[in-house]
Amino acid sequence: MNDKELSVYIHFMYCKSRCPYCDFFRALKPRDFDENEYVKTIISDLERLRSLTGKRRVKSVFFGGGTPSILSENAVGEILDNIDKCYDIKKGAEISLEANPNTYDRDKFKGFNIAGVNRLSLGVQALDDKRLKALGRTHNLNEAREAIKTAVELFDKSSIDLIYALKDQEFCDWVKEIDEALSFGVKHISLYQLTIEEGTVFYKKNIKGMDEDLSAKFYEDTVCYLASKGFDRYEVSNFAKDEYNRSVHNMVYWQGGDYLGLGMGAHGRLNLEGKNFSLVDGKICEQLTSDERAMELVIMGLRIKEGINVKKFYEISKIGLFDYLDMNKVMMFRDEGLLCFDEYSLRLTNKGFLVMDKIIEQIIY
Repeated sequence: MNDKELSVYIHFMYCKSRCPYCDFFRALKPRDFDENEYVKTIISDLERLRSLTGKRRVKSVFFGGGTPSILSENAVGEILDNIDKCYDIKKGAEISLEANPNTYDRDKFKGFNIAGVNRLSLGVQALDDKRLKALGRTHNLNEAREAIKTAVELFDKSSIDLIYALKDQEFCDWVKEIDEALSFGVKHISLYQLTIEEGTVFYKKNIKGMDEDLSAKFYEDTVCYLASKGFDRYEVSNFAKDEYNRSVHNMVYWQGGDYLGLGMGAHGRLNLEGKNFSLVDGKICEQLTSDERAMELVIMGLRIKEGINVKKFYEISKIGLFDYLDMNKVMMFRDEGLLCFDEYSLRLTNKGFLVMDKIIEQIIY
């Protein structure tokens, strides 16, 4: 057994409907979709990658998409059984599944839990019928409420996604949605600013989001409000009631850990014998250069409150963090109160999170 832990991401590319703001959309589930064939492909890729990595302990599994809650409980259970067979799912590992309220069925959600899922992530997006309609969601407020109530009741961990910065959205209405979410006992919330991406239905229809300065103020005020409710912003878009309720799996991404990506559209990262490899569609795609991996580690690592660990950065990329960065720009941003660093880490300040993309763009050579 290799004592280096890894995570597993399972991608399900299909949805029941297309959200007009989504630029991750791949396809609607076809009528002739063969679930058994899908599961066989996942298992085949898993077994092939196992032959490359050796047997390692799995710290988290994440079913994402798309809408993986379209899958049956049996399919999810079979995939988990084979991950455990090929590797070794450690006791207490986080097993997450993304679900949309438009697939809500209490018995099905209970079946996911029996199959081994212990964390449900619900794509609620809004807790207001008017805003759900504006976002093109196909579930209503009552369905969202039932899904949240069931998720909190059945699963050890649960999370909901909410979207803000809709045009003409009022902060007082936004707070009401947050308060309702918290009233169910939700202990993790992911908040995403509505951005109009090229190629989406919203883009083609020339739908506008909130003014950039106003949306920044919206975000800043939301961070403060959630802090007053005991929620810590541990990542730029993610808030948890305590450390236990942080997403273990997503922290693997942000901290540069190894993870398999299985299924069409999945991506992964593996460090094998000191070399970094990217995975696409469940297969080794290419070897990454030290500079390429270093860039990823900066982009992902500055998203979290703890920032980039200097020692881990070197272990993964074989480049010194402060040798890689433009230190003149790092010092400038430090003096402006946007960055702070010491011999152990580099991290953004609360002020720095507001202009994270600008900072990253300038400090990378």
